[in-house]
Amino acid sequence: MKMEDLFKIALGLQHPWLIDRIELTHEEDNKELHIYLRHERGAQFQINGKHYSVYDHQERVWRHLNFFEHRCYLHAKVPRVKTEKGQVLQVDVPWAKPGSSFTLLFEAYTALLIKGGMSVSKAGTYVGIHGKRVWTIIRNMTSSALSSQPLEEVEHLGVDETSSKKGHQYFTVLTDVKRRKVVGVGIGKDQSGFDDAMLDLEVRGADKNKVKVVTLDMSPAYIAAVDRHMPDAAIVFDRFHLEQGMNKVVDQVRRTEAKKYKQLKKSRYLWLRNNNSLGQKQRKDIDFLSQAYPTLGEVYRLKELFKQVLNDASISSKLKPINDWIKLAWKSKIDQVRAFVRTLHTHWYGIKTYFKFRVTNAYPERVNLKIQEIKRVAKGYRNPRNFILMIYFHLGELDLGLPT
Repeated sequence: MKMEDLFKIALGLQHPWLIDRIELTHEEDNKELHIYLRHERGAQFQINGKHYSVYDHQERVWRHLNFFEHRCYLHAKVPRVKTEKGQVLQVDVPWAKPGSSFTLLFEAYTALLIKGGMSVSKAGTYVGIHGKRVWTIIRNMTSSALSSQPLEEVEHLGVDETSSKKGHQYFTVLTDVKRRKVVGVGIGKDQSGFDDAMLDLEVRGADKNKVKVVTLDMSPAYIAAVDRHMPDAAIVFDRFHLEQGMNKVVDQVRRTEAKKYKQLKKSRYLWLRNNNSLGQKQRKDIDFLSQAYPTLGEVYRLKELFKQVLNDASISSKLKPINDWIKLAWKSKIDQVRAFVRTLHTHWYGIKTYFKFRVTNAYPERVNLKIQEIKRVAKGYRNPRNFILMIYFHLGELDLGLPT
């Protein structure tokens, strides 16, 4: 088999494209493989369903996957045709996207490196191109997928926030909890950020009026935004945020008590951990401290009961257990506990729905963890648009045309 035929098969070339010649440079600091392509004489090319003869050519070069240690480039005189209206149009080639200076395989390989956990800059160094050119590949690939792949109707929408750097710019992230993917991202954790994220969802064809349930924390901005956009959707406050609220009560009481009793200092995590995750010694410690400091002990007992009530909701949708807990908590006469009960009363509409739908924001929280990993790999993002792009690239469940 001739070398030209071997490379033709490797490149997947089909009629009317052929390999014209191959040049190999094998110097110490310049190892390159140049493959020159041509089309058959008299070939016609199709544009918009019509076949045309060649009008002229334009020389193009594309970076291809390395051939062992040699950088590989494809060269071709790309045909242009002249339409009946006098338009001169360049023919698309099968090995690269229109306007790209990289082959499809090179772009796919670069994208797979990033999918596998590399940062954009490291992927660029690995394949031998500048990071900005890698961003162009990822941007074009992701933007094309977003614009061409409509969303299915979203029934359960998850709402959460994240940041591009620790303590820096915040973003609102919307997820289709049922289908496990990100469907909207907006800059900011306010109503404006939510609006931008919803625009992403609607532009891709999803009807916000088809959303039945929205899970979120008790952010006033998000609550107001949901009421504006989806007034008929049921708001469900995430149970884990509710648990966090009760944990804060425990810590507030502990801090107050610790000012009077030194023995309670450095015991924070003992009180905040779930009782069933404590070791034998830790349980003895918590029992002893609960008896020695009854106010803190009562708050801890209420915290554990509250968690059990939320757990039991997975097998029973009755509201009596949560109502009984609220009465019990109020009778404690502990100021911090009563403040938490008032919060539950204020947000009762989104708490009782948890017992009806029994859904959580667990998946959006997992998405947030994955976003933190994306952020860690890149050591943060200065450009918010690049950050949004990378969230969709990794978590949008887009068909990027990558080999599997």
